[in-house]
Formats: sequence, C-alpha cells, structure tokens
Amino acid sequence: MSPRWCVFNEENKNLSMIADEISYACSSAACTSLGYGSSCSKMDIDGNVSYAFNMYFQMQDQGDYACNFNGLAMIIKTNASRGNCLFPLQLVGAGERLELAYGVSIIAGLMLAFFSLM
Repeated sequence: MSPRWCVFNEENKNLSMIADEISYACSSAACTSLGYGSSCSKMDIDGNVSYAFNMYFQMQDQGDYACNFNGLAMIIKTNASRGNCLFPLQLVGAGERLELAYGVSIIAGLMLAFFSLM
C-alpha cells in the first residue's frame, strides 16, 4: 500500500459541513489525539479537520471513497504530519493482514504438531 494521507481541501469554501464531517470521521476513528493536552491539541482548524479526515481514511484502508467528506477533503502523497502531531499511516491493508494471520496460524499449527511428536 502506497503512503497516502487524506487532508482538508483548503480550496473548498463550503465550510458549513465541517462540524458534521468531523463528527462522522471521529465516530469511526480515534480522534483522541485532538483532545486538550494531547499531541495534536495545538493545531489550527485546518490541522484538526485534516487529522480527523486522515484517521478515518487510514481506518478504511486508504480507500478513495473514504476521503471525500462532501468535497471537503483530498488525498496527498506527502506526509501530512504537523509539528509534534503525527498523522498515522496504514501501510498494510486488511486483506494483507488476513493473509499474514493465516500464514502465521499455519506455521504455529505445524510447530505444535512437530513438538507434540517429540
């Protein structure tokens, strides 16, 4: 999976939907780093919106559909982190995690079988 971040599209002038879109993003993704005293609490509104959008986008395996937010967001390929606030990046998709887990379980089963014969 290539590194991509979902951020607030500052060219969008229809800001009336921001509160609803942040609420939607944070209802499905962890936005606790935006809370008072947290690592991302001192960003401006653009940074807060970008962080929330990116968290949702990453939780959805960077699917293009997950970075729309009624036209308020866009996908970028440069690290969106700001100062002390690190914007998470998912490098392994859900399908790859399942393949890895399946492979590990097969190896573990073979090891158990081998050691039970000893």
